[in-house]
Amino acid sequence: MGSPLAVQPGRSAPRTKEPGWRSSPTLLFVPALLILIPVFLVPTAVMISKSFTSNHGAFGYYQDLFGSELARTVFVRSFEIAGLVTLISLAIGLPYATVALKAGPRLRALLLGSIAASLFFSVIVRAYAWLALLGKDGPVVGSLGLLGLDTHELTLSHSRTAVILGMVQYGVPFMVLAIIDVLRRVDGNIDRAAATLGAGPVTRWTRVTLPLIAPGVIAGITIVFTTSLGYFVIPAVLGSPREQMVGQLISTQVGTTLEWGLGAALSATLLAISLTAILVFRRIGNRFGGA
Repeated sequence: MGSPLAVQPGRSAPRTKEPGWRSSPTLLFVPALLILIPVFLVPTAVMISKSFTSNHGAFGYYQDLFGSELARTVFVRSFEIAGLVTLISLAIGLPYATVALKAGPRLRALLLGSIAASLFFSVIVRAYAWLALLGKDGPVVGSLGLLGLDTHELTLSHSRTAVILGMVQYGVPFMVLAIIDVLRRVDGNIDRAAATLGAGPVTRWTRVTLPLIAPGVIAGITIVFTTSLGYFVIPAVLGSPREQMVGQLISTQVGTTLEWGLGAALSATLLAISLTAILVFRRIGNRFGGA
């Protein structure tokens, strides 16, 4: 007696119905595109188009931008602050993620919960909290006075130091979450295997663990650097007009001087720089991932 699944002589095998376009996974992107197009793509296209409406030619605003000493200074300052914030966030976030993952269940929940909880507070609230902490009569200056330092004219608010502190607090959670997502997928047996072969803790960390979590590190660096480069709220609250960043300069051109075309050129330039940074970091991450 033959199997009921066997194909009878003279009969063709039943054809399986191929999935149609309705079952395509591409349809899952449609809701996101319906939001992304009117909310992001259309305003971005309008903004870029305004940057080519100068009376001195299509690239008139860009000529004014690249010929402006103020714009060059602001861009360089923004790069310096964003780079410093990224390095400090990495120096804090990498060991924090490592300790949190290797800690016990209760301590791990406390550490990760603290990071997650910081994201629920408004950026404006955190910025003004730093303003109170670093002000002339704040606890930070008062603590320095207890150490014997002259704090009569000392104020840390409205300075580059205040901006960096505020932006580091904003960047560390994203750095930790990006690193720990990759770190938790690293097989612990690899580290133990390296230890049995005679590798010390430093060697295991630099030669084994770090290359494995490099994609997470690059992802964290990309997120923190690109968001810090064009951030507006924290520099506006904690900074000063002499230490303004690109976001503040764009706001001034659009909201104060009403130079919409020049503000659009600044925004388009910042967008191009951010996309270039993302592509560079992605290329570096792919190189580590394929190593």
